[in-house]
Formats: sequence, structure tokens, C-alpha cells
Amino acid sequence: MTVGIRSVLAPWRLCVKYFSAPRALKDYATHIPILIGLARLREVRSVLEFGCGHYSTLTFLNASAFPHLERLHSIENDDSWAQTIEEAAGSDLRWQLQLVKGEISESVADLDLESFDLILIDDSKISEQRAATIRAVAAKEPKHPWIVIHDFEFAEYRRAASAFQHRHRFRAYNPETGVITNQMNECQVIDRVIKSKAKLLEPDAVVQWIDSFRPDVQD
Repeated sequence: MTVGIRSVLAPWRLCVKYFSAPRALKDYATHIPILIGLARLREVRSVLEFGCGHYSTLTFLNASAFPHLERLHSIENDDSWAQTIEEAAGSDLRWQLQLVKGEISESVADLDLESFDLILIDDSKISEQRAATIRAVAAKEPKHPWIVIHDFEFAEYRRAASAFQHRHRFRAYNPETGVITNQMNECQVIDRVIKSKAKLLEPDAVVQWIDSFRPDVQD
């Protein structure tokens, strides 16, 4: 995003190139600061997760990161991977793991998206499959949930999310994270905090990120 460039400099805009941050060593974790920040803007009680994982499922179940969580519904189509996360998460009654056969995008039609405060889309090993999940969610035009998409530097994902009224791209870490909604939120507040800390903190530094948001983001 270009900030503070006046109209007299407009001819130079086509010459400006934007480079992503270097790929993070812990590249699977770069959405964690965004998730924690969103939980400080809204009382996130119900979460839907397309594609479970160490860096998402366990963050949602962390009572310090998500103090209001009552329900986490994770959808996964890789049995072996699901078993790995089950072993890591333990027996948490707030967590429901749904194993599906076939494409994860096909499960969207049967879900009540409006019952969730936050939706994370981080599924599948192939980009076309994740893009299909994004399109399936977009087709239902959800109004209430905030939707987080990991690896948002991929143009394919951004195109799949183009129907949403509001889209914010977090670029402090690579892979990038997108937040898409059909209602206004305050992503710029979260972005400001992350940009100020990204060179000091690893993306999976959960405790430090929780502390970083306390003075800046109000519940």
C-alpha cells in the first residue's frame, strides 16, 4: 500500500515496486499475530477452521490467546495429519474435528457460517483447492464472521476473495495473511502493531504477541 504520495508524484507510481518481506523461517506461523490481534478486537467465541494445524488449532485453544473461545470447529481431509493434531491438542471439549472425504470446499454448503465469529482458511496442499474453499465461502456472502486467509500473497487467493467488500493484506511477514469481511473492522490497528514488532518477534511468539496487543487494541 502506498501512503502519503501526493498527486504531483503520480507519474512515478508506475515505477514503484513492492517487495515482500523475506520468507519467514517459521512460515507456517505467520498468521498467528493476526489471529491474536483479531481476538483483541472482538470477543471470539466461535471459530471455524478449514485445515487444522499446530500453529492455528493450538493457538485457538490457548486460553490466553483466545480467552472467550467456546467452540472450535476444524475441518480436515487428511486423516494422518488430523491424528497428529489430535495428539497435540489433547482432549479439549471445546474442539470438534470433522474429517471429510474429498475436497474441503465441498463441506462449505452444509455449514452455517453466520454462527462463527472468525473463520480461518488454511486448507489443502494445492492452491486450486484452497481457492475453491475461498470461493465457496464467498458465495454464501457471510456478514458476521471475519475471515482469515493464510498465504494471501498468492494472486489466486486474492481473486477468489474479491467479492468481499473489505480486504486487508498483512505484509509484515511472508507468507502474508489476508483478512476479508463484509463489514468494517479495524485491521489497520492490528497491522500497525505487527509492523512495529515484526523485526523483533518471531511469528509464533504467542506470549509476546499477546503482550504487544494489550496497550493498543481494546476488547
